[in-house]
Amino acid sequence: MSRWSGTKVEGLADLSKALHDLPNGLGKGTLVRFGKKRLEPMRDTAKAKAPKDKGALSESIIVGTRQGRTGNTKKARGVDRAAVEVLMGPSEDGYPQAVPEEFGSVNNKPNSYMRAAWDEHNGDLLTGIAADLGSAIDKTAKRHARRQARRG
Repeated sequence: MSRWSGTKVEGLADLSKALHDLPNGLGKGTLVRFGKKRLEPMRDTAKAKAPKDKGALSESIIVGTRQGRTGNTKKARGVDRAAVEVLMGPSEDGYPQAVPEEFGSVNNKPNSYMRAAWDEHNGDLLTGIAADLGSAIDKTAKRHARRQARRG
């Protein structure tokens, strides 16, 4: 049974409307900042659990909006280009050793540092998301209104 089973998030329709009321760039920026903030604890756990003797692997674990080396673009995955994606994982600096370290290889057992970080934090990703995202959207809307008022 998935840890996501039974998780219910309410209020997303209202948040979607509030995002659509913002200029496109502001809405996307708000979602990216929010997503990055939500993934930072998982990133920190993955860094702490990653082996330190594998070069730059631990320090290469980042939160960002690009998939990196895999070349797996939004278009190739069938994701709308207007969609916002925030990802957490190793950058190109740590990528060569990331996959064999996580899943193992012929000669090495797996060291599932990313899975351990996911298991520890996946429940927190959705907890309170509507309230927290609503607050982030509200702050952005107020900032935008102040800028518009200054411009006259």
